[in-house]
Amino acid sequence: MVDLRRLKELHMLDNQLTGNLSDLLEQMTNLIILDLEYNLFNGSMPSSVGKFSNLTELYLRGNSLGGVISEVHFENLTRLQVLDLSYNPITISIGQSWVPPFQLRLLDLTNCQLGPQFPEWLQFQTQIEELFLKDCKIAGTMPAWFWNISSSTITELDLSNNQIGGKLPSSFKFTKLEMLYLYSNRFEGPLPTMLPSTLYGLSLSNNSFTGQLLIWPHVKFVFISDNMLDGGLSSSICQWTFLEYLDLSNNKLLGEIPYCPEESLQNLRFLNLGNNHFSGEIPHTIGFLSELQLLQLKNNSFSGEVPLSLKNCTELQFLDLAQNNLVGSITLWMGENLQQLKVLRLRSNMFFGVIPWQLARFEQLQILDLANNNFSGSIPHNIGNLNTMRSTTLYNESCDYESDVL
Repeated sequence: MVDLRRLKELHMLDNQLTGNLSDLLEQMTNLIILDLEYNLFNGSMPSSVGKFSNLTELYLRGNSLGGVISEVHFENLTRLQVLDLSYNPITISIGQSWVPPFQLRLLDLTNCQLGPQFPEWLQFQTQIEELFLKDCKIAGTMPAWFWNISSSTITELDLSNNQIGGKLPSSFKFTKLEMLYLYSNRFEGPLPTMLPSTLYGLSLSNNSFTGQLLIWPHVKFVFISDNMLDGGLSSSICQWTFLEYLDLSNNKLLGEIPYCPEESLQNLRFLNLGNNHFSGEIPHTIGFLSELQLLQLKNNSFSGEVPLSLKNCTELQFLDLAQNNLVGSITLWMGENLQQLKVLRLRSNMFFGVIPWQLARFEQLQILDLANNNFSGSIPHNIGNLNTMRSTTLYNESCDYESDVL
């Protein structure tokens, strides 16, 4: 018979294992690493886990564990460095005066019941590098001490989908952050003026940030939709050379889009400026963005014609120019050059002329919206040959690409 007391590591992630952890762990008292991620374990976390004094890494993500976890579960875990209980219906009930016996490198409690108070015991975690408290039902104002600990070691921080309020520090320049996700909270005030050169991902959507957009040249992914930003885009946006995703939709931004030189924004793939107050013509320099896959400009006040240079954006899959003041006819190159297009929306503008039969060359097209314009003539009969419009799997027309990136 195998003596499970000698077992040091147990890796059984990504199976269909069921049952109660108490039965499984009863004899494994010398475990160093326990990884049972993505199984079907249920019941409560056994308090006996708190006696695994050699345990350094505990991974239980993606099971069906419930019940309440308290200080008892951690009382002797002095060597614990990794704690991942995410995506379990667990309630974390720990007193605000508790001092942990461990120093974590990674803590992931995503989708656990942790709030409503922000966990005060985190202020003693001086070595933490990755902290994920997304969707933990935390409310109230972010404590001032938190930004002090985050500035020293944290590289990845996700506090999204809570009800956390307060203002951000004016600068994160001296932090080690690589990703900062605070979307769907109640943060307010101005955006931080400086970010570290290490930061590549920033998501602040669905908060109450105000003021103007700032430029952080090293960041690749920027999502600041559904806030209260105002003012215009300065020409310094052309210096954002690493930018791949930019979502500024649902703000109060205004003015014209700067004309950027050809060597600028070469990596930009997704640009969403929808539901703002932008005006003027769409810059012809948009054609320099050869990697562009999504261009969302709906519900602004853009005028003039669609720039001919857009034909150079041959990777475009989503083009939405609806609810503007654009004029002109649908140029023939659209059907010839934009072969990857899946969504074309020109609704509620002042386009005129006939609808060209060349639109039927959009072999990938699933959504075509030309309503509320001044088109004349007949609908080309070959439009009915677009078989992709019959697809039951629609292109992500809500533009919710942020969740895919994050």
